[in-house]
Amino acid sequence: SSGINAEYGDQICGLSLHETGQLTKLLKERLGIGDIAMAAPAAAAAAPATAAEPEPEPVVEEKTSFDVKLLGINPSMKIKLIKAVKEALPELNLVAAKKLVEGAPCTVKEKVPKADAEALKAKLSKFGGDVSLE
Repeated sequence: SSGINAEYGDQICGLSLHETGQLTKLLKERLGIGDIAMAAPAAAAAAPATAAEPEPEPVVEEKTSFDVKLLGINPSMKIKLIKAVKEALPELNLVAAKKLVEGAPCTVKEKVPKADAEALKAKLSKFGGDVSLE
C-alpha cells in the first residue's frame, strides 16, 4: 500500500494551483469538512449557518423527565440487582423484580424526574446494572 500512497502523493504534488483548489473543494464536499478562515467569503458565510443549526436543538429539547432503561446486567451481581430493583420499585414483588432484571434490556421506570432518574441509575449501576437514561 506504500506504493499507492507514494503514487498519489506524486500526483498531488504535480497539480497546478487551480487543480489543487478543485481537489480541495472536492475532498471537503465528500468528507463533509467545513471551510477554514482562508476560504472564500461566500463559502465561509455558508459554513456558520450550517454549524449554528444543530446548537439550538439541545436547548429546545432539554428533558425534565427520563425513562430509566436497564440495558444489561453483571451476572455475578444479579441477586443484589434484583433486590435493588425491588427497593426502587416497591410495587413489584420479588418475582416481578427478578423477571424485570432477567428481561434486560428493558425499561425499569418511565417519565422519572432527572434527579430521581440519576439516583436510580446510580443505585442500579452500583449493583451491576448497565443503565441508561433516555
